[in-house]
Amino acid sequence: RMAEEEGTGELPFSLRPFKIEDADDVMAWKGDPRVAAFCRWDAYTSRDEAVAFIQDFAIPHEWCRAICVAGRPVGCISVTIGKDHARCRGLLKYELAHSCWGKGVATSAVRLAVPAVFREFPGLERVEATVVPENKPSIRVLEKCGFLREGILRRYVVGKGRLLDLVMFSVLSEEIQP
Repeated sequence: RMAEEEGTGELPFSLRPFKIEDADDVMAWKGDPRVAAFCRWDAYTSRDEAVAFIQDFAIPHEWCRAICVAGRPVGCISVTIGKDHARCRGLLKYELAHSCWGKGVATSAVRLAVPAVFREFPGLERVEATVVPENKPSIRVLEKCGFLREGILRRYVVGKGRLLDLVMFSVLSEEIQP
């Protein structure tokens, strides 16, 4: 497990593993419908959901970090490593409190996380991310971080009751500065 890593950006931030004590901070962004709008999950309505997220997803996950500003979690970034024949790739996901949008925090977090994941998982050759085409800010984050737009996955998933297209982005290990 990676220790806390410091990043740069408009706001001082760091990435660190989640703790159960983060539940109130997690609830602050996961309870916001603006944050949930482009996510698979609906906005949380109880602190118990935040505790379950930390306990059942974040802590046991192979690579999941809290994005912290001034030491407090304001978001989450994770990379899920593929299994068996897909072990050469990881799926990047991130979410960020509305109060931090447009301040360089997500871009800085991705720039810090991706090289760390390539270092920690030597067999990893590719990190990919999928984004709904309407989520222009997230698309800009990936482009600024050197991800290549590979194409549209048409009617790829069902999200909140409707079929969604996804834009596929990727970056290869040799394309990332350590």
